[in-house]
Amino acid sequence: MKGIILNTMATTGLALVILSVFVRVLLPGFDLYFTFAVFQTFAANIVIHLGLALLRKFESKYLVVEVLLDIVYTTVTLIVFGFIFDWFGITPVWALIVMAITINLASLYLYISRFMKDANTINSLLKKRNKNKNGHEKEVR
Repeated sequence: MKGIILNTMATTGLALVILSVFVRVLLPGFDLYFTFAVFQTFAANIVIHLGLALLRKFESKYLVVEVLLDIVYTTVTLIVFGFIFDWFGITPVWALIVMAITINLASLYLYISRFMKDANTINSLLKKRNKNKNGHEKEVR
């Protein structure tokens, strides 16, 4: 289910970017405000993800520090882009902060749940291998 949600959100974002490109290229006289917002959001997300990739290079022993650093970086980036593109005329600052925190926590939840699923799969495979080594079960191939 989480994969479906993640894929849906990714394809929705991609569809909005592609739609905006087509509107700008094929219908230059047709001015939709949302196309500017899509490009602005796309640019902000590029900067956010490049920055997060850079932050991943520096590891901390404490997960809480990494999560807080991600949230602070994302929030600051959104606020800077908000000032650059004048988002605060229609969106209050607190809404961007709540959005940044919500997105980071949802991403963290997806990451942890995926990690737990992988760990459970590895543990069950190890258990199966140990049973095979002890002669309790026939080898599975």
